[in-house]
Amino acid sequence: MSYSIMNAGQSTKAKSTESLKTLADMEQDRELANDQAKQSKKNAQLSAAGTGAMAGAYAGATYGSAGGPWGAAIGAVIGFAAASL
Repeated sequence: MSYSIMNAGQSTKAKSTESLKTLADMEQDRELANDQAKQSKKNAQLSAAGTGAMAGAYAGATYGSAGGPWGAAIGAVIGFAAASL
């Protein structure tokens, strides 16, 4: 009788250990996915800011030499804001 109780305890322990390992793996995967999503968003914002800066510099340059840097700055801000939405 005690043998079957010991087997049941060992089986329960093995199942719970396996469940905890599975949960830990799932948590690690979730954290990795969240980190990748944050990095992807940051990259998209920087890319949009760069694209906006280039478009703004081009548009500003058509209005004179002083307009290029201002256009780039304004375009970068608009591009970053648009990517944040």
